[in-house]
Amino acid sequence: MERIANIFEPNTSPENLLIRQIWRIQDVQVINRTETILPKGTAEIIFNFSDNIASYRSNEQNAFNLPKYFINGVNFTPYHLSIRSKQYFLGIQFHVFALKFIFNIPTTEFSDQVLDGSFVCKSLPLLWEQLGSAASFQQQVAIIRHWLRGKIENGPVPDTNNRIIKLHTDPEIIHLSVPELSAKYNVTPRHLSRLCNDYLGMCTEDLVLYKKYLSALYQMHQPHPSLTDITYQCNFYDQAHFARTFKLFTGLTPRQYKKTMGELPGHIFKISGENNILQPPQKQPNTLLYH
Repeated sequence: MERIANIFEPNTSPENLLIRQIWRIQDVQVINRTETILPKGTAEIIFNFSDNIASYRSNEQNAFNLPKYFINGVNFTPYHLSIRSKQYFLGIQFHVFALKFIFNIPTTEFSDQVLDGSFVCKSLPLLWEQLGSAASFQQQVAIIRHWLRGKIENGPVPDTNNRIIKLHTDPEIIHLSVPELSAKYNVTPRHLSRLCNDYLGMCTEDLVLYKKYLSALYQMHQPHPSLTDITYQCNFYDQAHFARTFKLFTGLTPRQYKKTMGELPGHIFKISGENNILQPPQKQPNTLLYH
């Protein structure tokens, strides 16, 4: 099989409060290809066991080879992977606030960046070696969970009553103003904005707009929604406001995205130098799509 993917979603605390999923992708296709990743409101540590993969934002001439382990914070613009040979990634996809809990560094420091992990966490080189030597995906998951417990054992352990976690998962956020959110969470607007910057990587006003965009992105992958329905369900003023916001984060209009999107929300696969769109693998027994 050319492309194999696996997913693990933790269901025990505190891992499930910090980690959305642990994923692995192995792709041995020999064609040159590009993967565009749109902003998805998550943060990741990715372990790179590939041969030759580069990353860039808007200009491929500025592409750089990905390090062995890197941290990608919350994104506000797309980034691209230029894949020239096999791809073997193992990733930890976090809820964005997890970076602050794990590394005690404001989440804004990671925003829109692909950072060499060795500059942030001294244990990542050893973790990369352990993961590369593991015999199975299940063993890799166990190694990551053990590492995470060690990282948070001496710090504040998040729980479901944490204010920032409740805010992050609040489905009503796209329908509320900043003053209304401040009143709901019983903090001043200034303090709420400081919390959002530290843990979510953006101020409260930007968070509301970002959540509207994310809601629209995922709704576009649901069966039969019209752009008009999405506009009002996500609390945009009108379709022009929806289109401007979507293009702000993706560089595409909603209609352009619908023409190129595949099965995975926020991912566009393309053969380099051509207009052909590559589709991600279909679900098969014991094979799960990654993030």
